[in-house]
Amino acid sequence: MTQLQSRLAARATLALAIVLVAVFATTALAIADSGSTSGDRVWSWWVADPLAILFFAGFGFLYWRGLRDWRRRSRPVRWWQIGSYYLGLVAMFAALVSPLDPLSDQLFSAHQVQHILLRIVGPVLILLGAPLTPVLRGLPHSVRMGVVRPIVSNPAARSIYRWLNHPLWIPVVFLLVLFIWQFPAAHDRALGNLWIHYAMHLSMTSTSMLFWWLIIDPKPHRSSLHYGVRILIMAATILPNTVLGAVITFSDSVLYAGYGAARLWSITALEDQQWGGLIGWLSADMMTVATAAVIFGMWYIREQQPARSRRPGRPAAARRPVTRP
Repeated sequence: MTQLQSRLAARATLALAIVLVAVFATTALAIADSGSTSGDRVWSWWVADPLAILFFAGFGFLYWRGLRDWRRRSRPVRWWQIGSYYLGLVAMFAALVSPLDPLSDQLFSAHQVQHILLRIVGPVLILLGAPLTPVLRGLPHSVRMGVVRPIVSNPAARSIYRWLNHPLWIPVVFLLVLFIWQFPAAHDRALGNLWIHYAMHLSMTSTSMLFWWLIIDPKPHRSSLHYGVRILIMAATILPNTVLGAVITFSDSVLYAGYGAARLWSITALEDQQWGGLIGWLSADMMTVATAAVIFGMWYIREQQPARSRRPGRPAAARRPVTRP
């Protein structure tokens, strides 16, 4: 990655971090000024989920340990990448453990904020941190040699990886999972069943990771997709998301009956649905456009590199020697 590309990615990470802080600040202010239907503060709705705590703390530790033990690095890991990775973990952790999680059972709009953190903000920030090498190096040596290495060298596993990294079906599955869980019957069913709710979040997060892995191309992974193709893929996902968001936002009737009848903050069910539709629509589209702009900038920088190398003023050692007869 060139210095210009690094600065561009750093600014994109900073922008995502600002969005993340703004989302948390807005939610915090709303929660602080509110009370639940039982009279308790919503701040008391923290979720003590040991699985989420162990999962995110574990991956945070593996990344730190891998960087510590990676002494002779084949590539630099910059400060903004480390910050991006941990911000992504915080975003996804907060989506599942903070009061936003129980609040999402009461408000459709809060549920959409949670999905944005799990589908876009968290995965993008984590992958910008290029976590593959640090996390693998953070594993015990016996696990790397006895488990990871045989899997990586296995032809069947390589075939599965190529299948999971296919540029045609991944965007389709990414959108299909979103549409399935936004369908009212499936959405309401997930609200009433804990295991189906887990399946909703797991499927959204996993397909999002695959999609953004294809687009962001974190090192040492090298995608065969041209930057222009990546931009086209992101552009193709905007229209379906816009249509879905518009249908939810401009609906004259309440589509989702699974939320509590007792409304928080005197918000009607239809108003809550309209806000949720706007959140899912505009935030996802804006994040996709912003990421596409960064990809376009990296594409432009990459295309300009050969032209720069031919400019006068380069050191003589870098020039091609001229053979005289």
